[in-house]
Amino acid sequence: MEVIAHPDERMLRITPTADPPGLRLKGELDATRHREVIEALSPMAAEGGDVRLDLGGLRFIDLGALRLLTCLVERCGNGVRLVLDNLSPQMENLIQTVSWERLPGLVQGRKETS
Repeated sequence: MEVIAHPDERMLRITPTADPPGLRLKGELDATRHREVIEALSPMAAEGGDVRLDLGGLRFIDLGALRLLTCLVERCGNGVRLVLDNLSPQMENLIQTVSWERLPGLVQGRKETS
């Protein structure tokens, strides 16, 4: 049986967070949404320091989006760290498989307990 997600569930929603400063991503992050994510993240990353990404609401993320995040960190280079909160077990496995957890500036953050 195939389950097809409702169109609203596939859309990516990007919500700024204040405490801590960052973004909450919900929905699906694929190649059609890379530009939106980079436009939302770039100003925060340009300031340096930690930028938190709450990824707990993502149902899907493509490999290109993970690469996009690592490239942003490398490009900024001003002490910016992307702290990835609420990673799903699948995303943790993907990051470990491609060894991106070793890159400076890409950090596994906290997990909310519900």
